[in-house]
Amino acid sequence: MKKLIFVFCLIALCLIAPAAMADDFVWVGLKYGSSAVSSAAFRSDYGLNFYNAVTGDLLYTSGPGETVNVGESGAGYASDGKFYAPEVVKLSIQSVNKTPITYNSSQYRGYFFLDRSGGHITVINPVSMDQYLYSVLGREMSSYFPAEALKAQAICAKNFVLGEEGRHQGFDVCTTTHCQVYTGVDAEAESTVAAVEAVSCKTARYNGKIVPLYFFATSGGKTESAENVWGFAVPYLQMVDDPFEPQDRASHYSWTTTMTGDEIGSRLAAKGYNIGTVTEITIEETTPSGRVQRMTLKGAGGSKTLTGDNCRTVIGADKLYGRMFTVRADGEARGIMTTAGPLWGGVVLTASGTAPMAGGSILSAAGVSEYAGNSASGSVFTFTGHGYGHGVGMSQWGAFGMAEQGYNYIDILKHYFTGITVE
Repeated sequence: MKKLIFVFCLIALCLIAPAAMADDFVWVGLKYGSSAVSSAAFRSDYGLNFYNAVTGDLLYTSGPGETVNVGESGAGYASDGKFYAPEVVKLSIQSVNKTPITYNSSQYRGYFFLDRSGGHITVINPVSMDQYLYSVLGREMSSYFPAEALKAQAICAKNFVLGEEGRHQGFDVCTTTHCQVYTGVDAEAESTVAAVEAVSCKTARYNGKIVPLYFFATSGGKTESAENVWGFAVPYLQMVDDPFEPQDRASHYSWTTTMTGDEIGSRLAAKGYNIGTVTEITIEETTPSGRVQRMTLKGAGGSKTLTGDNCRTVIGADKLYGRMFTVRADGEARGIMTTAGPLWGGVVLTASGTAPMAGGSILSAAGVSEYAGNSASGSVFTFTGHGYGHGVGMSQWGAFGMAEQGYNYIDILKHYFTGITVE
């Protein structure tokens, strides 16, 4: 955590602006890097104090409801004649009575910290951990989920922040799915506030240490082990059975996506893999959970083999919602995929001889089961799958189902994270 990264945090600013800097503050990057801004507008119903964040000197106090536009000037800032501070690189903006601050039409708790060190204005929102989580729960889960599921999500989100130091330079987390989605006050609800406050003093630990926890929308029946997504094993992030998801309500529990070979080729090219129009897709390996682990795509200009979560994300998570899928095409399909891997050269006996298996259903002792060719060629490809997300950690819809069945948040977390404690 970067709570002590700036000198002003030691004494001066803490005395002037006691709302700033507590031990549990999360520094949230709103605008930074390529998204850094040349100006920013702030307002509060009770007024704002603008401080030199290095010295603690008060630069300006705005009136109730007054909008203050802060722009670049020299190496620092200026604001419409209200204050002129061309040598002040770091600026702190505090609400007069700790009420939310409106930044570009959205309200945020905590305070604001502006930094010109990188050129344009980096906008950071330091906010208490609980207040940060009020918003994250409303965006990363949903305020209508059962209370125990929301509590489990709160601990997942808190552990992610505490366990994932170093994802960004100068602040703790961003506001996107790279970290956790955060939009300030607008995402809060009574249910998210209550859930966060109910577990405010709780964290999850493995072997006594706070560890980052991960989550996703829907597993499709089994979660995934970390080594099959990120390439390294984590003892508490192992595959578990997930029978709790309500299949009729869970987001993308079952899904089907159809794409042309030209569209797939264009998507690969956008990621730097120029193999032309895709004409054949071969699933070469699956994980024990049934997710695609190795897949080769062939096109007019070459081939590309994808592994791990790239089997989903390179083509696009907006099309391939998870990796638990089979693929068919409008041309020939060869072989069938089994839990042990591909069965090459599968054929069926017909009235005129033998023909390649092209996908469909098969009768077994367990009943009729769907199968699909592990190698499909043609111009149009159909992916049929289960689950939404990377599959590692807690299924949010599984947490929903467990809570509906009477499990509490500790039960939920211990089910999805092998060997953890909650304390």
